Amino acid sequence: MGVLGVGLARSPAVVVAVTLALALADSGPASDGRGKLEGGFSAEHARQFDEFPLYSAGERIDGLPLVAVLRRDDTADYVSFVYGDCLAEDESGCAPPAEIQIWPACRRSLALYDSPQAGSQLPERLSTRGVPAAFFDGGTRLELQAGSSTIVIFAGERARALRIAAALRAVNGSVGPGRPLPQPEPGAIGAAMDC
Repeated sequence: MGVLGVGLARSPAVVVAVTLALALADSGPASDGRGKLEGGFSAEHARQFDEFPLYSAGERIDGLPLVAVLRRDDTADYVSFVYGDCLAEDESGCAPPAEIQIWPACRRSLALYDSPQAGSQLPERLSTRGVPAAFFDGGTRLELQAGSSTIVIFAGERARALRIAAALRAVNGSVGPGRPLPQPEPGAIGAAMDC
């Protein structure tokens, strides 16, 4: 499945991984006692990550604790910060209440949606935190272009997605919540960047 196919819905692998991580969690962040959350990626790993800039909403957003940090580097390429938990009602799992995926802009950008597939809705373009962004899926998914990263926020509603966008902060950089995000690097919007 190409990047565009992954971009239209949350990856089944993430839903399964999150379901497994959440099944192991008690209340609050799933921790091993040394600050390592479920998903095999610690806060220290994220701070030292140098492949592309990472952004999260901190330890808690909108009443939801950070429960997992995941790294996917196969047919997709992103780091995911998962907030809150869900109760799976069958073996297919469930999506968490909020998730922030950070992709390299060379693998995923708003340019992917310039020629929508037949039957798909056009993105709702806007600017947030000083950078180009777009809402998808009736406002439950917000994508932002920042520097050499594409930030993808999955939330149950538009208002939550915007609150998460306002709370974004650099994990391996210096941008704080509410501050302008870095402008997209040349080529990031047009998907002309090399990975």
